Amino acid sequence: MRKFLLVSVAVFALSSAAQAANTSTTVQVGVVNGSSVTQNGLTNDSSSTSQLGILNTASTSQGTSSPSLNNVSTVNQVGVQNTAATGQVAFGNNGSSITQNSFGPPALQNNAAAVGQLGLGTNTSVISQTAH
Repeated sequence: MRKFLLVSVAVFALSSAAQAANTSTTVQVGVVNGSSVTQNGLTNDSSSTSQLGILNTASTSQGTSSPSLNNVSTVNQVGVQNTAATGQVAFGNNGSSITQNSFGPPALQNNAAAVGQLGLGTNTSVISQTAH
């Protein structure tokens, strides 16, 4: 009975490890906002970053050191100058969404976005940029 119990515990531990996932939520409100997220999970990496400020910078790296099964990254920025970069490596699917809304003096407004994806499944990237 003890051996069966120990085997059951070991199987449960392996099952739990196989389901390992990373979830990150970042919300920043300020003059200068900077966010850097790095995730290397066995199954699913999920990151959400929202920034409201004058100068916004966000960097998201998922599965680049150790490929994940699936990656999802969302970045929302509202500011005068917005910069966002996302890198994703997966055995399955990658999904990236970047929304940037720039306001203020026209000469200072700037939105810059970059996405790099390597996946054996489906790669999806949506970038929406608005300058007023």
